[in-house]
Amino acid sequence: MAEAVAGLLVSALVGIAKDKLGSAIAGQASLLWNFSNDLEEMKYDLEIISAAMVDAERRSIKEKLVRLWLKRLKHAAIDISDMLEDYQDTSDQENAKVY
Repeated sequence: MAEAVAGLLVSALVGIAKDKLGSAIAGQASLLWNFSNDLEEMKYDLEIISAAMVDAERRSIKEKLVRLWLKRLKHAAIDISDMLEDYQDTSDQENAKVY
């Protein structure tokens, strides 16, 4: 009788662990998917920033505020670009390990 109870307990614990593992895997997959979407949005934003910088560079000759804005915008664009490159490098390394 004790063995049957122990077997049921172990079975229940394994089932709980399996469910938790499945949830954790699904959560990680969701995070990765959302992160990839965020990166795509940032890439799109970087393209817009680049176009805005071209226009702002023309205006910055005469307007001090535009020069300041342009300086800050360039720093943000560089940070985003660096982050995308780092992510791509990491992704490429991870893919190389898998294959």
